[in-house]
Amino acid sequence: MEYSPGLRGVVAGETAISTVGKEGTSLRYRGYDAIELTKNNTYEDVASLIIKDSLDGDEFKEAFSKHYNNKAFEDETVSKNIENLKSLHPQSEMHPMALLRTIVSGGQEIESDTEIESIARISATVCFAIASYHKADTNILSDKYLVASSLLPNEANDEMLEALDDMLILYAEHGFNASTFATRVTASTRADLTGSIVSGIAALKGELHGGANERAVELINSFNTVDEAEEGIYSLLDEKKKIMGFGHGVYKVQDPRSPVVKNWVEQLVDNDYSKNRFEIAKKIDEIMDAEKNLFPNVDFYGGLLLSELGFEIDLFTPIFVAGRSVGWAAHYFEQREQDILIRPAAKYIGPSER
Repeated sequence: MEYSPGLRGVVAGETAISTVGKEGTSLRYRGYDAIELTKNNTYEDVASLIIKDSLDGDEFKEAFSKHYNNKAFEDETVSKNIENLKSLHPQSEMHPMALLRTIVSGGQEIESDTEIESIARISATVCFAIASYHKADTNILSDKYLVASSLLPNEANDEMLEALDDMLILYAEHGFNASTFATRVTASTRADLTGSIVSGIAALKGELHGGANERAVELINSFNTVDEAEEGIYSLLDEKKKIMGFGHGVYKVQDPRSPVVKNWVEQLVDNDYSKNRFEIAKKIDEIMDAEKNLFPNVDFYGGLLLSELGFEIDLFTPIFVAGRSVGWAAHYFEQREQDILIRPAAKYIGPSER
């Protein structure tokens, strides 16, 4: 049996949800170009497409609004749990991804829920937990950009809402990546949706997956000038250090999400500090292209975009969860329908009989 480290290139299942990396750069959700979807559709439309193959997002909007605005849901469950966890673990010691994992794991599932209803319930929990964590006043929800408005403060303008909405669309689904595969492995045991989503959250926390956007922005922030960044990156390359936010395991030509995100950063930078950071990022991008022939993935400029939208670095990956939860749910439902336990073999490299 042939061995492939990290299961690279191994076909581990069948899916009708998305294709990633065809022609070296394509991303499609149920046949639709994901980049084109950002131009004419909202995240709620795309959530509906991914879950039930329909671009009518009204059912998802209605279910999300109901759960997000439910006062008993807010005041007696999620809010209290968040405050209890914060009191047990000082904020400086508890990453919000750990908090989010715990909050979601305590969620209630209703057997009569539709697929849209069940994931909208989890999505609302995730978004409310994020808003509560950074104490943003997000009680006014936009009719058009519902989920985005649940994450941004009430004073966010339409441009900011649209930018985050696009980011959530691009985060929504991405094939058999590490967190989605973790979700499917858990689902294959006939575990429930909540447990499977928690598996996805746990996998996404790692810096080689969802946490890469945090490391990328920390790198950009470590330089004060473009010249300093140029010297620093060459030094890191000489030391053979990994530069987070570049290259991709599936895309061979370009991550199609990156130009969309980069364009939003360029539109939103409006002060000298932000403009300088953007110039530093572009210099790093330029060097990585010239020296390593590596393109930026969604994490590199994605972290900058979330920063421009006002999110602290430790909330970048939770925002990723807010977008990706619908993709995980779609894979959960697909895996449960296939009803096949995922159980790969391993290549033994230990000692022989003794």
